[in-house]
Amino acid sequence: MDQTTCPFFDEKVGIPASLFIKTSGEQSRFLDEIPRETEIVLWFEHDRYDQTMLMYLLNELSRKEFKNLSMVTINEYPGIEPFYGLGQLSSQQLEELFYHKKQSISKEKMNEAILAWKAYISTNPTDIEKWIATSKERVPFLKQALQSHLSYFPSVKTGLNEVETFVLEYMYDYTCPFTELFHVVSKLRISDGLSDLHFAAILNELMNGPYPLLESDRPLPNYQSPEPHAKLKLTFFGLEVLKEQRDFFEKEKSDWWVGGVNLKNNKWYWDGKRLINP
Repeated sequence: MDQTTCPFFDEKVGIPASLFIKTSGEQSRFLDEIPRETEIVLWFEHDRYDQTMLMYLLNELSRKEFKNLSMVTINEYPGIEPFYGLGQLSSQQLEELFYHKKQSISKEKMNEAILAWKAYISTNPTDIEKWIATSKERVPFLKQALQSHLSYFPSVKTGLNEVETFVLEYMYDYTCPFTELFHVVSKLRISDGLSDLHFAAILNELMNGPYPLLESDRPLPNYQSPEPHAKLKLTFFGLEVLKEQRDFFEKEKSDWWVGGVNLKNNKWYWDGKRLINP
């Protein structure tokens, strides 16, 4: 297990490192105990969050030499709009998907996911761009998910990623409840699969350091205290960054991970089309 992972989740999301280690160990042991000939059907949504788990899991299943693999993965369902995920469906609808949308995971799909995972965890994020450029899209929504992933790198204009930029623009001269902000961002970034705790962790980063961009009247939701009652507003520094008079990434050097890249130690920017390393 990567030794940077547990402290990161502990400090940023409030998930105790001991719980993270225990849960990860149990999941790994569960996989080890499954007979290798057993059919495993993976259910994953189209968003960045799920597709990241899917490519990691396919990498693990391949390493453990599982062969009989299938998956159900969709990005829409007739009559449900907007479609966020499988949790919106009834048991009957899920059963129909199993019989009509289940697809086997071929060696080609497996290899594509393994290469995607290697690119995702690489310390050089241009490996993701190279993977995107050569992808045959055998795993249906993986390319879309990694394209979305690149937008989480800091902008060359402000040092904020696309989600953070939208947050500041939406909150311009406006005090906003966390619940409203999360709802609006989730609807806008429907392909991201943001959870409330992940989103809160992103906002907390904007409130840290000597130049906070946001301020809140109470703590944001976290693993230990998930109640979303906070209201937020922009600070003077937030307005400066929004007006492109200050580079947040340059000033703050946020200790944050985007895939295999730690932003505190590596200056990678996103210009909307490609990554730049000045």
